[in-house]
Amino acid sequence: MENEKQQKQRSHQQNRSLHKYCTEVATELNNAGISMKAFVKDIQVDHTMESVKNIWRAIAREKFGKSSTANLTSKEMNAVYEEVNRHLAGFGLHISFPSEETRQLNQIYEKEGF
Repeated sequence: MENEKQQKQRSHQQNRSLHKYCTEVATELNNAGISMKAFVKDIQVDHTMESVKNIWRAIAREKFGKSSTANLTSKEMNAVYEEVNRHLAGFGLHISFPSEETRQLNQIYEKEGF
């Protein structure tokens, strides 16, 4: 088992990707008509990047005892993504975590008119 100090802290790019991912999750949940109450019990508001990031933080806190995304390792970021993605799948949604590769592909598709 890797020692946490040996693991690389989440990168600036991962943080940017997290913000983009949270924005996309919020948009898709809203477009699908899935309320915050359905996604997170006892709360009923539209999803925002910040509300999705708060869900991310809650999962990180439960799994790793960390409430700041800045303190997550790359491996922990991936584990939290898998938890969020698994929960989204229960609503029939899947949103890939943004990466440089997907950004480049999206630029190509937009340029080609897809």
